[in-house]
Amino acid sequence: MPKKRPAPDPVHYPEVMTIDQLAEYIHLHKQVIYRHVKKGHIPVSRIGTTIRFKKSIIDAWLEDSALRSINRKPPAAGAAPTPPAPPHQERNKFVWE
Repeated sequence: MPKKRPAPDPVHYPEVMTIDQLAEYIHLHKQVIYRHVKKGHIPVSRIGTTIRFKKSIIDAWLEDSALRSINRKPPAAGAAPTPPAPPHQERNKFVWE
């Protein structure tokens, strides 16, 4: 019987992350994150020209985004297309400044 390997230590991320740390944390290329920041899709804190991401806010934003996607229902067969939803009114809910 093969010897069991211990589970790898989980990676611990700091509460305030750089773009590189966030890219690693949510498994996206940092250029994709920059695009989302520019469009206002990812909650960010700006300190001059530097941007930082608060881990607890990113976690809440990810959870909120996942819950909203679960609650979307596909249109019934033969139903008229639904107009696009207005921009999320609480977009700045998770902005940390």
